[in-house]
Amino acid sequence: MPFARLRFGPVINSAGHAPSPSTLQHTSAESARKTKSKLGCQQCKTKRVKCDESYPTCRRCARLGLICLPAPRLTQWQVETPWFSLQPTAIINRRLLQYWLEKVSQMLVIDPEDNPFSFPALEYIPQSPALVHIIQSLSASHEKYFSAHSPIIALEERGKALVSLRKEVEQNQRKPQAFLLTTMLLSLAQSADCDMKDYGKQHLFAARNLINRMLQNASDLVNDPLARLCLGMYLYWDMCSAFLVDPEEDQIIDSLNMSIAIHKMGNWHHPMYGPCTGLLFILGNVGRYCRQILDSRHRNFTQEAIFEQQLYCWQACPPNISLGHLYEAFRKYGLIFLYRASGQNNRFTNPDMMFQNQQSLIQKYAEDTVRHLMQIPATSNYLNFQSLLLLATGAELAESNNFLRDEVRERLRAMYSLNRLPTNLHALQLLEELWCARDNGNTSFWLQYMLQKDWYLLLG
Repeated sequence: MPFARLRFGPVINSAGHAPSPSTLQHTSAESARKTKSKLGCQQCKTKRVKCDESYPTCRRCARLGLICLPAPRLTQWQVETPWFSLQPTAIINRRLLQYWLEKVSQMLVIDPEDNPFSFPALEYIPQSPALVHIIQSLSASHEKYFSAHSPIIALEERGKALVSLRKEVEQNQRKPQAFLLTTMLLSLAQSADCDMKDYGKQHLFAARNLINRMLQNASDLVNDPLARLCLGMYLYWDMCSAFLVDPEEDQIIDSLNMSIAIHKMGNWHHPMYGPCTGLLFILGNVGRYCRQILDSRHRNFTQEAIFEQQLYCWQACPPNISLGHLYEAFRKYGLIFLYRASGQNNRFTNPDMMFQNQQSLIQKYAEDTVRHLMQIPATSNYLNFQSLLLLATGAELAESNNFLRDEVRERLRAMYSLNRLPTNLHALQLLEELWCARDNGNTSFWLQYMLQKDWYLLLG
């Protein structure tokens, strides 16, 4: 699967040539004088006030603490693309496919110009009607902010995707990674619904079966970019959901072959998160262990110490400063999660504990993590991967940290405006309740509190 960078060329006019720079300048000036902006957010349009069109949150909405609902920004897509000659068997909705290519698929990557889920994914459409249907379902839902009243087409397309995927799996003529992409997108569609009890568990279990099958063929991870792409997607998904799975229901993953596969991937740059595959694997295992503690209260002090050392010693060479801030936020989130769920352990060897007790260290790490995330520009695609970090670390902010709390509030609203996923607003609601409880002397653990509410938020 070629991961070519997609860049749009100039739009060709009816005469068959690209417009000259002077023509473009003249046209731009004429447009500025004769047309009104169509990109203002819904809040400003409703109040009939001028929107400054800052993206993803305009200044008026940010100032008033409102949820900004901006119009989607689409670029000129390449209508004459090679896939038209491939004649896929599923019915293509060109508008929804375009919306996926230029808008929805951008939620899944850190660099919109290096996006295998966009145009490169068209290579697989002729082979998988299920992939076509789930792409079109997600596009239709995303347009309406994944509301409870999503268009009928979104539900119809999701149903067609499930039926088609079942047929494709039953034929069993393709490698497991060919089904993984569709399965994971089905989970995204499921978890984006307004039902806070459904995080796409059945799709997660199906993906684990496919991953176990894929791990049996180690050569795929060396020679098949799609296999590496899907393995990385699964590890990110597992990190975000491992603590949501009831330990009694949990399915066993082939941990030995998984460790070997991660070693083979090395520092391969995954388009979803960059070169931090090993850290995701550690965080998934930490989340799984912490959920077991909450359910059974049975602890393994040696395992906790191993997790601590893995997190404390993990290092990477991020390609840019912002990604470095994101990685450090993930690393400290893991330590906070471990310390908060497990409690005291005399085998912990974190040098920072020489200067302050565990609870004080948790608060310090939480403040550091939020500050790291705020160093990432609000217009960055990296925002799509911060909601879990903001919930878990924001919940530890004390009343004296009202400034950082406000930063977390604004960032979660900006994330919702960017990716339209309702879970970001649910996370904000959960935080407000946790902060209220904390200010009244009840320092509830965010995961325990969320599960008591019977919520299962899949955050990324």
